[in-house]
Amino acid sequence: MTTQTLPRWPGIVAPVAALWYAFGLSQAIISYVAGPGAAPVLIWLAYGLACSAGLVGAAALFIAPARAAAAFAVSLVCAVIYFGWLYAYGTPAAEDYGIGALVMAVTLTLMLVARRLR
Repeated sequence: MTTQTLPRWPGIVAPVAALWYAFGLSQAIISYVAGPGAAPVLIWLAYGLACSAGLVGAAALFIAPARAAAAFAVSLVCAVIYFGWLYAYGTPAAEDYGIGALVMAVTLTLMLVARRLR
């Protein structure tokens, strides 16, 4: 009988991902406090939920890697909602396009890789 061992990378990537999403959550809070009227409340909720779900996914990646993909999927959907609104109706700065692409690429990568751990 063979036992399957989990790879070591989730224990390395999870703390980095947790810092990534914690920083995003702090930026969501700071942005909302600085200008709550800049976007509708649902857009602010999507921003906060994208970061919170990513943080949960990072914790799940460390504790139970097979379950992290669902949290990253929620984070990705909320990030698409937030950045989609920002690009369509907001006033994005030039760097917002690169940041949005990077956020969605990192979250998509984490989701797809976490799915492989099932």
